[in-house]
Formats: sequence, structure tokens, C-alpha cells
Amino acid sequence: MRKLLIGAGVLVTLIVGAAVFLLSSLDTIVKKVIEDVGSQVTGVKVSVGDVKISLSEGKGSISGLTVANPPGFSSDPAIRLGEIALALDTGSLGKNPVVVKEVTVASPFVAYEMAAGGSNIDAIQKNVKAFTAKQGAGGKAEPAKKPAKDDEEKKLVIERLAITGGQVKLAAGGIPGAQGTAKLADIVLTNIGKDSGGASSAQVAQKVMDSLVSGALKSATSFGNLLGGVGDKAKALVPGDAGNAVKGLLGK
Repeated sequence: MRKLLIGAGVLVTLIVGAAVFLLSSLDTIVKKVIEDVGSQVTGVKVSVGDVKISLSEGKGSISGLTVANPPGFSSDPAIRLGEIALALDTGSLGKNPVVVKEVTVASPFVAYEMAAGGSNIDAIQKNVKAFTAKQGAGGKAEPAKKPAKDDEEKKLVIERLAITGGQVKLAAGGIPGAQGTAKLADIVLTNIGKDSGGASSAQVAQKVMDSLVSGALKSATSFGNLLGGVGDKAKALVPGDAGNAVKGLLGK
């Protein structure tokens, strides 16, 4: 009997230890998923500084999320997101889909860089569209990596996602005066994945990045008013595609 009790005690200890390990590793797992899926969707490296998830409180935060520039642009990030706050529906954590009540992204920063043939944001948007096309007519995204077991892939429903207080900065190297900032219009998405029984992490990343990139492109049209006659300077100083690109962007 004593041996049985000792065996049971060891088993319980192992189970508890495994549970604690999984919970303590949750932040690392979420960080990896964001980086893997984000990089897959955008076609460039996505990095996350820190993730903190509290299942007991149903809250979480993500900081230091950056989206790298495509080849041919500066080494600075194309997109930097401010603090990201999450509010989870704790009652859904053991279910599928998992419901996220709210995601708020504060003060994102987009560096809009011009080069021959277009901008860095154009390039990222093309990558997102190419990723979408690969998913087929049904728009079903494959997970970044297949689960180790044949378990059903976890889906998400995000009731509200808001990106607020953002800025877009124009940078066109070698062109005097070709710089300025514009406000990024607030982005609010609701009920992501609700109608389809949940969205995969790749589908969520795709939708958010597409909205963010589209918003940056729309904000960039205001640079024509901000920078006056820079378009003509660009054409004169940078002949060819790059000059035409800046001139066309600025509406001059």
C-alpha cells in the first residue's frame, strides 16, 4: 500500500510539474507563434520583445513587436507596434474557438520608404496578397506548423481589435525635403472569425497586417500636401522609376 501511495504521489507531482511548466511556457509559446505566423504572412522577419499572459486574470500584453523591411530598404523596421493589450474570455480557454474580447494596439509607427519600383509598404502588401493567394479560393490558411498530434487546430474569435494613435513617416533617401509625418487613421476590426466558427492564427495575422498596410498606404496620400513640390525635385534629382514613384506618391 505504501508503495502504491508513493507511486501515486510521484505521478501527481509529475502532472502538477508538467502543468506548471506549460503555464510558465505559455508566454514563450505565444511569442513564437506570433513570430512564425507573422513572418509567414508578411514575407519578412517579425520579432516580438516580450509577451505576458495571465490566464487567471484573462489579460495579456505584447511589447516590442516589429516588422522588418523587405530587401532593398533600410535596416530599420518598416513597422513598430506599441504596447498591445489583450482581454480574454477565460470561459473559452478550454474550448475551440478561443474568444478574445479585445485587442488594443497603441501608437504604431510605420516607416514609409521609397525606392526604385515602389515602397517598402507596397512590397509587404504584395507579400500579404501572395500569401492569401496560396490559401486557395476558399481562403483557408494553413497553420504555420502542423500540430505534433492530430488534434484540432485552435481557432480564434476576436470581438474587437483597435489600432490607434499611429503615425506614418515618409523617407526617400537622397531627395532634399522628402520627409514628413502623417497620422495613421485609427483601425477598428470587429468579430474576426465569428461567422466562420473561428479564424486560424495565420488568418488573423493576415487580416490585421492587410488592414495596417492598407491604412499606411492611405495615410501616405497626405504627403502631397505636407511636402509641396518635392515631387518635382524627386523627378529632377532621381531619374527613372524612383523619381516617378515619389512624384506619383505625392500627387505632383
